[in-house]
Amino acid sequence: MSSHVPHPLRHDVYVDRDERLDQLSSKSIGRVKLAQQRSNALVDDISRWRRSEPMVTSIHVKDPPACGWFVRVDSVSPEPRLDLWGIQLGEIAHHLRSTLNTTLTRIVEAEGGVVTKALQYPVAYSAAAWRACMKRGQLRNVPERVVRAIYACQPFVWANASGTNPANSVLAVLAWLNNRDKHHLEIGGAFHGRWVEYEGRIITPDGLSLSMRPQMSFDWSLEVGSRIVDADTSPYLVSEIGRTTLDMQMDILVADELGNTTVLEKLLEEIWAGFQQAQVTMMAAWADESVDHDRFSGASAFKRGSGFGRAATDAENGEGAWDSDYVRRQTANDGRAGSSALTELDLNALLDAEDPPTGPVDWAVLKGLTDTHSPPRTWRS
Repeated sequence: MSSHVPHPLRHDVYVDRDERLDQLSSKSIGRVKLAQQRSNALVDDISRWRRSEPMVTSIHVKDPPACGWFVRVDSVSPEPRLDLWGIQLGEIAHHLRSTLNTTLTRIVEAEGGVVTKALQYPVAYSAAAWRACMKRGQLRNVPERVVRAIYACQPFVWANASGTNPANSVLAVLAWLNNRDKHHLEIGGAFHGRWVEYEGRIITPDGLSLSMRPQMSFDWSLEVGSRIVDADTSPYLVSEIGRTTLDMQMDILVADELGNTTVLEKLLEEIWAGFQQAQVTMMAAWADESVDHDRFSGASAFKRGSGFGRAATDAENGEGAWDSDYVRRQTANDGRAGSSALTELDLNALLDAEDPPTGPVDWAVLKGLTDTHSPPRTWRS
């Protein structure tokens, strides 16, 4: 005698929307927890290196006829672990990207559908790319409301609303970092100065004391013997340096697929923001069977006769209504600034646990580096 055991996420078992959302989100917490641990470890490692004041420098007067002075790098210990930090960043991106795929798999299983090999969360830069994803069956057997939610988060839909490059979407950044790491290409990084503050005096060979702002150039390679600061005091020769204060702040920059560079810690924030928007929107859409499809961004693309994937006339929002975003629109009027989940995310209990938790997850705070009540960061500046 056989008995039917319902799937733990089937909608015929968990009818309540909040219960469905909790059950689905709890299945992802193990990997999200791991990504959070990796994120904290990366930021802590960089902070420890900075706090150790690893660079020893000395200031020197240029020999005539050169005018000015320079700061030479004498030693760097411990050396910065740029390659390792790039590997850690790629690993974090991989965990977040994989969570989108596994959540999609659980949704199909919960609906009683067949999980195909092609099933994958798409990240499309154009309507044509989206149609190609659909043709490959990446969202086969996914409920329509979830398809709409995924479409609303696509880089090209955001780009149509904002008039910018879809590759600058934070979801696109997450996908690019994951792909680069997956293909065993180094993400790498390089140092650059965020700011330099200088106040000082020079003494000329005839004894004149001058307060001046020299023309400065910088070498951020941190190689021993390099001139991290080269100051040109033309037309004045320098015999000695008077009272001088020089403060500098360095950042680690990582280049993206467009060649733009972003501070590593900020890039980490962006991939968490891209993940949180895609993950929370997808889960919320699945949990709410009665969700209004027209509340999703890009809803006009699904209208009859709309020329799919292009701006069309929406009966409610007018022509080219790409900005009726289900997530962003509900939070746009809240004026609070985003906050850092790396410092505010309360996961102490989770991180202390030996086994991944199985209970409900508060996705209101598992949103990367974006406050739950402020608009998600869906663009890069």
